[in-house]
Amino acid sequence: MNTYKCIFYNEDNERKILKVNLESEEDVINYATKNKFKIASIKNIKPFSFKSTKINYKELRILCNEMEILLESGCEITKLFEMVKLNFNKKVVNVLEEVSSNIQKGNSISKSFKKTNKFSLFFVSMVKAGEISGNLDMVMNRLYDYYDKEYKLKSKLISILTYPIFLLILAMAAALFMFISIIPNFQIIFINNGVEPPSFTRFLISMSIFIRNYYMYIISISLSISIMILYKIKTSSKVKVYIEKIQLKIPFIKNITQLVITTKFSRAFYILIKSGIEITEAIEISSQVIDNDTLYNEISNCKKHIKNGNTISQSLSLVENFPSLFITMITIGEESGSLDKTLSSITKFYEQELENKIEQGMKIIEPVIIIMVAAVIGVLIIGMLLPMFDTISTI
Repeated sequence: MNTYKCIFYNEDNERKILKVNLESEEDVINYATKNKFKIASIKNIKPFSFKSTKINYKELRILCNEMEILLESGCEITKLFEMVKLNFNKKVVNVLEEVSSNIQKGNSISKSFKKTNKFSLFFVSMVKAGEISGNLDMVMNRLYDYYDKEYKLKSKLISILTYPIFLLILAMAAALFMFISIIPNFQIIFINNGVEPPSFTRFLISMSIFIRNYYMYIISISLSISIMILYKIKTSSKVKVYIEKIQLKIPFIKNITQLVITTKFSRAFYILIKSGIEITEAIEISSQVIDNDTLYNEISNCKKHIKNGNTISQSLSLVENFPSLFITMITIGEESGSLDKTLSSITKFYEQELENKIEQGMKIIEPVIIIMVAAVIGVLIIGMLLPMFDTISTI
């Protein structure tokens, strides 16, 4: 049983957001038909888990690459999965065995992937397009290129955070060491020499005593709060939307987020159109590759405007966080009748822009964090040395 977040329109054209527990998207469509709802969007909500059950970008790019090679060599489809699964871990092997079993039961390749609930609508739609056109090997090549770029993008974004987080953890460890080991020694020196420390030093000594007495409670509470926050982010759509809105208000993070969204959307949109997917369906599927519920709803609503007779560029211009240059380029692509080529150029441009912005971010973030860490440690050291300076000055 899966949980789906759906946006429906009833007979009076009223917008409804519902969560339904059903086996598959087909059941959601049947549910909508039965209740006379028009479907605006369907999104599968995954249950909370620290360990992801989805096949990640790294695994997907390897799968697509190997499938492309074997399909080009004329390998039979069920034998293909037997050969491919040799290079994966147990999680992926189990999924591929399920896909192979579904095919042997008479299902199409795309439906076999879909039935596992481990592959995105984007992936399934691409496979379906490959089946219909008879160019599944070519589609796998495009998917490999797509997931390879997505994997590299994700790695770069993680690299922005890894080093600063490491420095912050190091600073916290250094501060904790000073509170537990260094400051108590200074406290003994002050007492033995009859030194009356200033108020700031007394505050640091009080903090040291508190941390030494209650450090287990502090660690337990911190871990509990961290787990609770992570759980809320993973399970509560309201918390997730709130964080997404904050991301789009902080200047540097906003720029990175907008570039990531534009790059991911244009890349998916280009590949889908190139593979023969209809425009409104391509927009709907592309909106799902963006891990941002607020923008997902905005982009997903664009297809309604297209169906009402508006152009693609007019519809996408309603999404505030798409850059004006992106909309301008889409307009040019529409008017010239070469939207796929324009999207290809847009994707390459924003991929490079994002890479440049990440490099700039790394150059700014690293020294700022180092200065902050040095400042914290410096304040602690100065706070403990102040009484000694005062004592020396009175001699």
